[in-house]
Amino acid sequence: MEVHHPHHAPKNWKEYLSEFFMLFMAVTLGFFVENYREHFIERAREKEFLSLISKDIQMDISMVDSNLYYRNIRAEISKEFTKNFTDDEYKKDSGPFYYNGRRLHVRYLFERTDAGFQLMKNAGGLRLIHNPKIIQAIQHYENSISAIEKFQEGEMNYLREYSKANAEVFDVKVLMKYAGSNVSNYTSNLIPQGNPPLLTYDRAKINVMMAQFFAMDKSNYVVMHFEEKLKKEGQDLIKLIETAL
Repeated sequence: MEVHHPHHAPKNWKEYLSEFFMLFMAVTLGFFVENYREHFIERAREKEFLSLISKDIQMDISMVDSNLYYRNIRAEISKEFTKNFTDDEYKKDSGPFYYNGRRLHVRYLFERTDAGFQLMKNAGGLRLIHNPKIIQAIQHYENSISAIEKFQEGEMNYLREYSKANAEVFDVKVLMKYAGSNVSNYTSNLIPQGNPPLLTYDRAKINVMMAQFFAMDKSNYVVMHFEEKLKKEGQDLIKLIETAL
């Protein structure tokens, strides 16, 4: 018994070309669809992170405004304290000297909000951001944050040294008597009455205290400078982000 196999007519080159073209189009289309999908997801994530960062910056600006308000009050207290010392007023009436010297212990520090920044860093950092101007603005903003934190740390070191020198000059009984309230702020203390004596009028000890105060006062102005710079950078960065959302 003979078996006859079916014979297929050979394909011409046009059919091969057509099949190749169809396969090529399918692979290419799949590539572009997948690429677009990844791009769409990345763009959505970028917008999400930028939105969170914008909220962080808005919180930072509010904190800066509050901090600048209290630091300017502190600057005025420092001017009064300086006058108490340079005009030798403390020798005639120690009350304002005690009062202003005690108020300088109160501190209002800038603390950033960085929830959005941290999420972005954990997800891959600045590579998620495609706008080079935004990347550069974020880097400048972060640098200003670092500067503020650095100078605040130095300021706190001066405060610790000032406090030590303070204890050599001011009678703590007087400070406790006129504390005013358990919560310290720039207005909680009372001005001591009756010209209470200092622990010492030794010029060298008072000079050490005032030297630490002077360094601390200069740090206050440095921090204010960088806070004002940070605020401006934050406002500009928010505008850039708004154009990208």
